[in-house]
Amino acid sequence: MKKDERRVECSTALSPSLASPIRTVFSAASWLSVFVFPILALCHASPANAVEVSPYSGHRYGGSFMDSNTSAEFEVADAAAYGLALDFDLETDKQFEVLLSRQNTYLSTAGTFTGNPLFDLTIDYYHIGGIYMMPGSERVRPFLSGTLGLTRMAPKRTDLTTENRLSISLGTGAKIFFGKNFGLRFDVRAIYTALNADAEIFCSGGCAIKVYSNGFVQTETCAALMLRF
Repeated sequence: MKKDERRVECSTALSPSLASPIRTVFSAASWLSVFVFPILALCHASPANAVEVSPYSGHRYGGSFMDSNTSAEFEVADAAAYGLALDFDLETDKQFEVLLSRQNTYLSTAGTFTGNPLFDLTIDYYHIGGIYMMPGSERVRPFLSGTLGLTRMAPKRTDLTTENRLSISLGTGAKIFFGKNFGLRFDVRAIYTALNADAEIFCSGGCAIKVYSNGFVQTETCAALMLRF
């Protein structure tokens, strides 16, 4: 009975290993269906509303937790990130954005020089938001961006379950056009993922970490090939 109760306490943050990926897919799909389909309909109705597709790669930094039971600190290793940004024209200087991003990394205990790796970890962001294009030339357009959505943290261990948390990002960057329909895009964004203080994460019967934190922040820098249709 005690074991069942422990699992119930963790259920607000986690789900069984099979249900978690399915829940994540449906959660992401629901976000996209609610916001992307109306924008696609708008773009289809008006040829002036173009769509930009920007597959990107870059690097993601930061992210740490502290265990309230042991005071041990855990860090997410800096690692490469890649993803896709979809931008839909709304006005001359405004765009609706769908942002998908992935990082394959690992969680380790914090150390002065090197930490002790605990397990591999995949961190995904499923976000929606917008871009405001600041004044610039026809070829170079600086911008500000803001998105919100879901963070998915999936340990590469079968005995640990996946975390799904709300997150928000703020960023800046520039789009450089080499022609009407293609160019390069550069981004720097900070992503905050919310965690309840004293939340238990990465659970399976028992929990790996009892977090002493209200969240963690990662910074992402990236470059993208931008195609405009």
